[in-house]
Amino acid sequence: MNRTHRYLAGFIISLGLLGAGNSYAVALQSAPKASQSPIDLTNGESIGDVAMPAGAIIDTKKSMILGNGANSYGKILAKVKADQLKVAEFFKNNMPTEGWGLISEVQDDDIIMTFQKPTRVASIRIERGSKPKLTIMVVPRN
Repeated sequence: MNRTHRYLAGFIISLGLLGAGNSYAVALQSAPKASQSPIDLTNGESIGDVAMPAGAIIDTKKSMILGNGANSYGKILAKVKADQLKVAEFFKNNMPTEGWGLISEVQDDDIIMTFQKPTRVASIRIERGSKPKLTIMVVPRN
């Protein structure tokens, strides 16, 4: 991880810790196990107002969501059995339907997209691989 990535990760985590406030934790349930065939990236489970691709496997031990619905924030870690670019396209197509606007996108080995709403910012990191790892951070906006 280069210096810029470490700085951005620390910044995003710091924003999340500053906004922890008096919200309550919402229990996460695992998405259904991915089948052996490739998924078609239709909508699956929604976490707050972030739609996940069908077949996403959420790591409930490492994920944490505070608040609920349009007031939720936190971190979601998941895996999806699909091509990295298709996963990115899924979020580009589905986040706006929940009112999120894309403000930046960076593609290298990983794809990092940042979306915003009036009161929150969401950062989605999609790692390369046959079963890409997703890290979704939703933080309050100052």
